[in-house]
Amino acid sequence: MDDEDKITNFCAITDSDTARATQYLAVCDGDLDRAVNLFLESGGSTLDGSTQAPASQSNEEPIDLDDDDDAALAERLQREENQRQEPAVRERIAPRTETLVEDYGYGYPQPPQGSSSRTMRPSVFNQIPGVSSNSLTDKQSRLEQLFRPPFDIMSNYDIDTAKSKGRESKRWLLVNVQDLSDFNCQVLNRDFWSDEAVKETVRANFIFMQYNKDAYDGQAFLSLYPSHKFPYIGILDPRTGEEMKKWEEITSPADWVMAVHEFLERFSLDPRSRNPLGKMPKHKPLDHMTEEEQIRFALEQSMGKTDDDSEVASEMSSVSADESVDGLTEDFSSSSSSAKDKGKRKIEVIDLDDDDKMEEDEVLSADDAFASVLPVARDEPAPDPKTTTRVQIRLSDGSRKIRRFNLTDPVRYLFEFVKSDIPEMQGKYFKIISMDRKKLIDVIEQTIEEAGLKNASVLVEAEED
Repeated sequence: MDDEDKITNFCAITDSDTARATQYLAVCDGDLDRAVNLFLESGGSTLDGSTQAPASQSNEEPIDLDDDDDAALAERLQREENQRQEPAVRERIAPRTETLVEDYGYGYPQPPQGSSSRTMRPSVFNQIPGVSSNSLTDKQSRLEQLFRPPFDIMSNYDIDTAKSKGRESKRWLLVNVQDLSDFNCQVLNRDFWSDEAVKETVRANFIFMQYNKDAYDGQAFLSLYPSHKFPYIGILDPRTGEEMKKWEEITSPADWVMAVHEFLERFSLDPRSRNPLGKMPKHKPLDHMTEEEQIRFALEQSMGKTDDDSEVASEMSSVSADESVDGLTEDFSSSSSSAKDKGKRKIEVIDLDDDDKMEEDEVLSADDAFASVLPVARDEPAPDPKTTTRVQIRLSDGSRKIRRFNLTDPVRYLFEFVKSDIPEMQGKYFKIISMDRKKLIDVIEQTIEEAGLKNASVLVEAEED
């Protein structure tokens, strides 16, 4: 290969000019491979220290290295730097996992740190414990005192914390949810929670919370226990969270106290006690039904299917099942006894006359005790929580009467009151039965307190001759 071919090949490989190729080939004694390697290792600079400009930029005006123009030197260095740099590749975005909403228990959002439990600003009808306004007029101050929530019996717990506290102290949960825009809720604070009998009952048996339906705690509670009427008052089991009893209408304090004590007599948080089974609702609330369940419920209603039909069918099936089980048991016992005793059975003779005589003696003694009670109209004692109590008397027609007695009064006074003050029972033989199905005629000489009738509810049943 002659020198011209080497120069041509050198320029084609290195994109250099002829002068640079001649110089490198001369230094390497005409060896093309060594000249190309030397060119690449030196970065294309001339052997006197200058750098080669690419052939594609040969039409640009060359810059004299000896030129004292700083701007020209900076431009050349910047151009060379840009040529050496490869295009930057952005690193991939690292994967990350975040929680959009912090969990605050059972799926409701956690309130921001430092936020108030109420969303509305404090006012006369939206009072916050420990926060008072000094800019109130005398009239507004009187209204603030009049409609003050029962802070003295309230606990500032969310529903989850209240359940935990209730399990520790074995106390029921009492929750009141209010709509601050509804004046009935304000009336509840003024007339209901301020009653001393109500306060005494709440302090003794409940952990009491009052929520605003628009606040965080109120929304959290309503997400678990939906209600569309306010004010809402409910009793919850702290162990299971079950809603045991609720009120959605304002009742008188006396009736409410009676209903609460009736509840407390039937239910207990003692693990050794057996609470009565609650009456299951016939249908789920529509808010809790799936779309398929709502369609099925609508079809049942349109076809005229009632809950009584299903109850009768279930009772018939249970009766038939019981009869079949009894029949099988009787057949099995008869077959086993015949096989064992070879047809011989022992017959026990029961003297029915003795039982009839005992029952007759008991009836006569109860009749004598009832006949000994005269319809005496006694004065009702003055209210005193320490020495008196209210007894709720329920009649068979659904009506109710409430009478105050001294704790030391005998149960006889209760019969006297029914005979004298309840026209429906005058001239009739009746029984008074407590909530635990105890006949009070048997304890007629005991005191109200000894018979367990403090804040109790009794049922009066008339008997036909």
